[in-house]
Amino acid sequence: MRRILLTLAVSLFSVGAPLAPATASAATHKVPRHIARPPSRAALAFEAIQDHREQLNFQTQHFLTSTAAQFHITLAELVSKWQRVAICEVNGNWSMDGPYYSGIGFSNATWRQYGGTRFAPLAGDASRLQQILIGMKITKTWIPDQYGCSPVGW
Repeated sequence: MRRILLTLAVSLFSVGAPLAPATASAATHKVPRHIARPPSRAALAFEAIQDHREQLNFQTQHFLTSTAAQFHITLAELVSKWQRVAICEVNGNWSMDGPYYSGIGFSNATWRQYGGTRFAPLAGDASRLQQILIGMKITKTWIPDQYGCSPVGW
């Protein structure tokens, strides 16, 4: 009876741990390659560029929001006022390219002169808020009305 109880106790405690085959060795066990692979340089560069763009977008929105607050309007109202300028300048095409670029009709020289190349090489490649930010720099925060626009660009 004692031998049966001892055998039963040993079998109960060893159920949770599977036995390794006698022929298996540590050298045959391989770690999957995808676990220890570091990110590539291209992936790190892409991530850095994305972080930089997000930071620029945040700074742009913050600046325009605080500028709009000085005029006692919301950011949406500020964008709406610049949309009217864009409609007058280039029929509202914020991605315009040609002799004049963007929804506000910047020339390349004006875009470069006022620091627009930190956002994009051409104004039409920048976001609407970034184009408005450069427009606000050019006009010293004055928002032109649809009668003050220029069909030959800025």
